[in-house]
Amino acid sequence: MGAFSVDLERMYYLKLGARRTSPAARTAFWLFNSELHCVASYRLGRFAERLRARNRFLGEVALTAYRVLNRWVTHIDHADISRFADIGPGLLVMHRYGLVVGPASIGRNLVLHQNVTIGQRSAGGDEGVPKIGDNVWIGPGAVLSGGITIGDGVTISAGTVLSKDVPAKCLVAGNPGRVIRQNYDNTAMLDLPAAWDG
Repeated sequence: MGAFSVDLERMYYLKLGARRTSPAARTAFWLFNSELHCVASYRLGRFAERLRARNRFLGEVALTAYRVLNRWVTHIDHADISRFADIGPGLLVMHRYGLVVGPASIGRNLVLHQNVTIGQRSAGGDEGVPKIGDNVWIGPGAVLSGGITIGDGVTISAGTVLSKDVPAKCLVAGNPGRVIRQNYDNTAMLDLPAAWDG
């Protein structure tokens, strides 16, 4: 199953619940759910880049479609996830406003909330980008910048400003961000379906 298929199944499970098999519910979800539009735009951009590597003409057509959709998502939904970001399957955007994700490397089952910024740090000549593990939850207003590494299962609290590495399974908070709890279980916050293999 492709990454976008996994994203969709996760969103259907969480947002539609028992109605996830209803064609009418899925159609309405596609038409009106802005978080889905953000994820679809990002995945289309990734697909277009891969297609362009195989067939320049078809890739340019797909990139044009991506640019139109991304322009709409950026201006209407106020979210911009770079097509150069490498995000694993199971991406879940909970609230899209003010969301900016640059060319980071991110694992599976990421949860993003509003006003999150992930990208390069401009100070001190650090042109690295964050590397984020699997099953990470990032709260509203968090900023992750520079060539940092965030381990698997990390929870980044609302308003955290993070520019240092974080080991796996930690709860991080503050400005500057610091580990406030180790061996933190964020499973319930990720809202993964039972027996999820995404």
